[in-house]
Amino acid sequence: MNLDRLYQILRGTTVQLRKGEEIEGDPQLVTAIKNLKEGDDIDKLPGGSVHIYAIPHESQVKSGIEKVDLHFIVVGVDKAGAEQIKDKLIAILKTYPQPERLAGGPSYIEVGGEIGDQGAAFQLFALGKVLGLWDIITPEKFGITGPEADQLAGGGFVMITGFRAA
Repeated sequence: MNLDRLYQILRGTTVQLRKGEEIEGDPQLVTAIKNLKEGDDIDKLPGGSVHIYAIPHESQVKSGIEKVDLHFIVVGVDKAGAEQIKDKLIAILKTYPQPERLAGGPSYIEVGGEIGDQGAAFQLFALGKVLGLWDIITPEKFGITGPEADQLAGGGFVMITGFRAA
């Protein structure tokens, strides 16, 4: 599988986008981080955990980009650009190391392990959906939301319906 070419395609046709705030987590810690000034002692921040999403917000996407919700993030796909490389992407997918697994509908965790990055797996999932190669299954498709959906998605319940080479 030509990962260099796959990553080139993903960089040229997709973009990861955040759904919520740039910094999320324990409220006191989030506030303290947002108010940090140069020279402040970070050892004096309150305890807790935060997630920092250093990617553009989905509302910042330019026109002509189709947004695909993948539970944790949204991936923007340049549909016109994607259509131009569809045959090249299919050729790469035909060389997936375990084609029966790709046909069976793997999770982002499995595909991320195969291609080296879970974020790239999300981008590949979105690209394939926009190109009509598969659909995406998330907890929300089954009416599951909130913490339970987060737990399911974290365990791998964001997957594709499968790819079968013609």
